Amino acid sequence: MSLHTKTPPAESNDFGGTLRVLIAEQEQAVRDALVDRVEKSLGVSADAVNTAASVRKLMEKHAGEYVLAVVDTRLPDAPNGEVLDTLTSYAIPTIAISSKVTDEIANRLLDKHIIDCVLKRTNEDTELLADIVQQTLCNPQRKILYFSTDDFNRKKIRQLLDIHRYTVIDVRNKADIRRQLSEHQDITLVIMDQSTLQFNAIDTISELRQLYRREDLAIATICDHEDQQLGAKLLRAGANDVIRQPMPTDEFYYRVKQCVESVERVREIKFSATRDILTGAYNRDYLFDVGEKLYASAKRGDIKLTLAMIEIDNFERITSRHGPKTSNTVLESLAPLLSAELRQNDILARYDASTFVCLLNNVGPHNAIMVCERLRQLVTKSEIEYQSGTLSISCSVGATTNPDKSFLAMIGDANQSLQYAIERGRNCVVVSDATEDDS
Repeated sequence: MSLHTKTPPAESNDFGGTLRVLIAEQEQAVRDALVDRVEKSLGVSADAVNTAASVRKLMEKHAGEYVLAVVDTRLPDAPNGEVLDTLTSYAIPTIAISSKVTDEIANRLLDKHIIDCVLKRTNEDTELLADIVQQTLCNPQRKILYFSTDDFNRKKIRQLLDIHRYTVIDVRNKADIRRQLSEHQDITLVIMDQSTLQFNAIDTISELRQLYRREDLAIATICDHEDQQLGAKLLRAGANDVIRQPMPTDEFYYRVKQCVESVERVREIKFSATRDILTGAYNRDYLFDVGEKLYASAKRGDIKLTLAMIEIDNFERITSRHGPKTSNTVLESLAPLLSAELRQNDILARYDASTFVCLLNNVGPHNAIMVCERLRQLVTKSEIEYQSGTLSISCSVGATTNPDKSFLAMIGDANQSLQYAIERGRNCVVVSDATEDDS
């Protein structure tokens, strides 16, 4: 079972598969900098050319392979943005770059639903371009729920969002909103258009706000300019933004982007506050916060609770022999492996340098043995690939099922069981208070 690759393949990336980006830029320094950033930093393959004729040839051969294009609007054989016509005819999402945006180019940009237009001035713009590329490639991971009862509106807005590669979930009635939000908890934005006003969008927003705060789920409404008081009512009900129509396409994009990113920033802050930076497992603060609540439920008899400590065997020897980078790879690899084995209502936290703590919700003494043994075997069967080869590891597990005195006392009991496991020769499980049944 391989957990960590030594070197990612040239066309491997974090965006869900093999992707290709087309770069058309007349200045070699800018072209090379973009290719270097896209391929090395993002792990995405890039084809770079410097003429519109070359773009046309690539489109004829490989149009279906490109998910994005970054194009200079003033190429030597297409000085007025003519190359944009070629790309949009193939429905390729395009980022336009130019040292000067003429009226003719500006009209083409408005007509072609270009993702963005970046002025080419300094080396910093190369970084800005690369960031826009990265954001666009990440957009399929961003989910937007769109509520509309009008087929024309639906088609129009879907086309705009599809250009930016967002994942859009359509709903046609109010009841489906709650269901989709429950099934897709990673939805960041709900968009409601003018057609939903007949279903009393204000009440719908108010109801959603009872379940989701503004920072947890953004809500944007699309409405016309006729009712000047409507915008204030929608915002007062809990909408993050009111998008008035008609509106320039690029402004619509930026408003959607701001709504999505505002929720993502809050989620990132919450993630950082509760997670261990290296492994992504919960940190000690979160462990004690949630652990005290679960302990109180177990003490009342509402649930059964097992606390297990998992220590990587001979971790100091791994560090001294292979170096801290390898030992970090071990931790980074094991955390998602253990998390995948646990249930959604279990908790995995990093307790110290080489130890994880599992809170197993509604697991009694007999099941505790089986669960802990399964985790131990999972670790033992794993192979960690690192810079110099493949490393096999094992772990010792100590656990307790007795919520007798306090949550801290449970940690102490589990740690004592862990020490017994180490004294027995490591790579084994010791569960205090274990019995043959779960009663």
